[in-house]
Amino acid sequence: MGMFEAPGGADALRLTARRIVNQCNAEIFFEVSPLLEENWTGIPVVAAGLARSLLVALPDQIRFFHGTEEVAPEPVKDALDRGTGIFLQYDFYHGQARRGPVRRGSHAKKTLGIYPSTKSSRRVFDVECSIVHDISTLITPQFHTAENILHHGEKLLDDIASNDVTFCVSQATAADMTAYLGTPSARLAVAYAGVAWAPEHLDCAEAEIDFDAIEPYFAILGSRDPRKNLALIVELLRNFPDLLNVHRFIFTGAFNDPQDIARLDPNLASAIAGDRISFTGFISDAQKCKLLMAAHASIYPSFFEGFGLPVIESLSVGTPCIASCSSSLPEIGGPNCHYFDPYSVIDLYRALTEFQRNHPKRDPAFARACRGSVAGFNWPNMAHGMLRRIEREIRGGDG
Repeated sequence: MGMFEAPGGADALRLTARRIVNQCNAEIFFEVSPLLEENWTGIPVVAAGLARSLLVALPDQIRFFHGTEEVAPEPVKDALDRGTGIFLQYDFYHGQARRGPVRRGSHAKKTLGIYPSTKSSRRVFDVECSIVHDISTLITPQFHTAENILHHGEKLLDDIASNDVTFCVSQATAADMTAYLGTPSARLAVAYAGVAWAPEHLDCAEAEIDFDAIEPYFAILGSRDPRKNLALIVELLRNFPDLLNVHRFIFTGAFNDPQDIARLDPNLASAIAGDRISFTGFISDAQKCKLLMAAHASIYPSFFEGFGLPVIESLSVGTPCIASCSSSLPEIGGPNCHYFDPYSVIDLYRALTEFQRNHPKRDPAFARACRGSVAGFNWPNMAHGMLRRIEREIRGGDG
């Protein structure tokens, strides 16, 4: 199985991309379907990171598509600048972003189709690849509806069958693909996802945060999805309310309604009223950067992840993450996370109290170690690893 090959960064990506276009005489198409969503989290974030990297590498040659329709680059660039697909979606469905059907390859040129998630079309290009982010619908079906399991299961098998190579965002996901679906390891490769904060967001956060004046808090990134296991945080606070005397707990993402917590445990209503438990709702990248940087730690209690973007987002700003010891998370988080059993509130309490005793964020060297441990998780590295593997397919296994 191919590991994430020869990262090399933006310069190496540019050389490989141009070699594919010029020496292999291929056209590279990138699917923008995930970018049509209004709020970008998870898969749309991955798609945006890859699209930006490919635009830097091939500013005038990378092409975009949705389904079997080519998409003009200008609306895509506008969406990437805005960080939302609300206008891209409108422009596409009203025809202004459409360029017509994707042109099939010729004997002189090969076409390469890159799908950042499930495929909106199949066998449109000479060489096709897609990214599998996880197979949680098969491994943890208790967290999904029957319709969702059937839908993703059928699409996944068809996607793999039509791929020349299938990329997985972690070794854990690749191992799951082989164990549960029997996918040959030779048809799989690992391409780790990344994190990238705009320099101005980092600068503003560092300039605005007064660490001595901030009341200690834990940041919890997640959603209402039962797989994210936020109910464990509620159980923790119900059983160990003393934690609220030392730290506030700030929930971000779709799990943003105080009533969500109140329904799970009415006894926490007073903590919500007293702002010991608070909710941000969906936040921008700039807000998330500042929130994570100022936090004493983040908590990520997910039962199952294919990668775990919130973990590396936290570590990338020097903030330790208290994460479940499950699926891909130890692979991604490495030694700078504090791990716990996601099925045990006692073990989570142990991890938090251990963190409170040691408080590693007070140590600048630890913050530097957190940042350094995820420095290789970036979008140019991901795109370059993918193109290196795809180049072998185009060359028929050589190279």
